[in-house]
Amino acid sequence: MLVKQKGIIIKTVDYGESDKIITILNEHGAKIPLMVRRAKKVKSGLQATTQHFVKALFIYNKWRGMGTLTSIDVINSHYDLRMDVFTNSYASLCLETIDGALDTDQVDTHLYALLDFALSQIDEGVSAQLIANIVMLKCITYYGFDINLTHCAVKNTDQPGEFIGYSFKYDGVISKSAGHLDPHLMPLSNKAIYLMAILKQLPLSKINSISIHDEIVEEMSQFILMIYKEYAGMYFKSQRMINQLRRFNASFE
Repeated sequence: MLVKQKGIIIKTVDYGESDKIITILNEHGAKIPLMVRRAKKVKSGLQATTQHFVKALFIYNKWRGMGTLTSIDVINSHYDLRMDVFTNSYASLCLETIDGALDTDQVDTHLYALLDFALSQIDEGVSAQLIANIVMLKCITYYGFDINLTHCAVKNTDQPGEFIGYSFKYDGVISKSAGHLDPHLMPLSNKAIYLMAILKQLPLSKINSISIHDEIVEEMSQFILMIYKEYAGMYFKSQRMINQLRRFNASFE
């Protein structure tokens, strides 16, 4: 059976001397593994078109088991994402988060829309680190947990200006008047808490012209990585690469 679908390549694995297995997240939100014959041969013309981030129309044969790619019509190669090592790493963090959120047999159109949004925003010059934060906030419930960012877990106040941090003891943000109850409170600015609460709930269609100060974006990143570690036991390979790059850059400063 010949299948024609739009999708984005989220994973590639070398297979033998000349072949490659790619996984696409298709427009319906399903992960589809495809064998690409002679993908590593220069004359095949498939080296550049079977890389991470490539959005394309994929035509493949599908009978039983894995499909075999017949042709690929590139819509957007997202080439610039691969040119800067930090941008590449944060875009890879988006891929890794969405890949981990979706089980092999699961279908979710929202995750395809989220990935398409993320790569497009990074292409347009929006901070790749900020976009990775948004993706991770949107994917929280797929990892089996949720967080309270809108009202104090102890006093129940919903005034963002009162929040001073997040408590893993009480599983929520804590206001200033309750801060003494948790000596291990993770300090957060009320601005970071407020923005994360908005970005977590706001539909993608409403997120336009995003611009947040780098210090707030970094504060958000540290918190989001911590909650994935504490609640889901997740360690992202892409983030480890980002940390290594930062240490490398810091050694030359």
